Amino acid sequence: MEKSPLSHTRTALYLQLAETMRQRIRKGMWKTGDVLPSYETMAKEFQVARVTIRQAVKMLESEGLLAPRRGLGTTVLSLPDPVRPLPLHSRFADLVDTYRGDRPVLENVEESDGPLPIAPQEGIPAESYHHIRRIHSRNGERYCVISIHLANDVFNRHPDLFREELVLPVMADDPAIDIARVNQSMVISKCDLETAMQIGIPIGDPVAEVRRVIFNSQNRIIYLADVTYRGDYIRLDMELMP
Repeated sequence: MEKSPLSHTRTALYLQLAETMRQRIRKGMWKTGDVLPSYETMAKEFQVARVTIRQAVKMLESEGLLAPRRGLGTTVLSLPDPVRPLPLHSRFADLVDTYRGDRPVLENVEESDGPLPIAPQEGIPAESYHHIRRIHSRNGERYCVISIHLANDVFNRHPDLFREELVLPVMADDPAIDIARVNQSMVISKCDLETAMQIGIPIGDPVAEVRRVIFNSQNRIIYLADVTYRGDYIRLDMELMP
């Protein structure tokens, strides 16, 4: 047997295969009511042993995506409600509107005062910062872990709101807060153990790591956030110039 294309990573073959099957179902390649190809057919396609196929199928059965049907084979069930993508907008106002209505998971709040975790070339720090680390959820599902450093003169304007609500809408709704420009960068990474435990996705799943920095008109950093989003919540839209 040729070497399986799934063998290029250290993740167990059946986990990789389960994710491949999961994506075929989510993308509609295998539709509700379809019967999966035979184990022999899939073993040949993916170049793995039948036992690996069986392990992957059992995992998707436990997730409610597949079900054995006597005399028919393994059948695709109805999909759960689709995840609503979270666009990473290029306009600050659009980004704020995306967050409205979402909730922080308050039992996971961590607060402290400390220095800003930046290099000198990244910007001019304010005198002091209030640090908030927590989890955000949408429709009851956790989708990101966020670590925010908020300049204390900004935090002290609405301490209760900043503790109970999402920070960006509170800042945007206060015209006295000086927001001159916003920078945002993103890298694609893999979920580590701590994040997996916090937002309930498997270790090694794709995540988007975003750093968001807000400057005032004096070019001081009044807000810095490091955000780790689960990968299936992120959609990046870009307009390309001709």
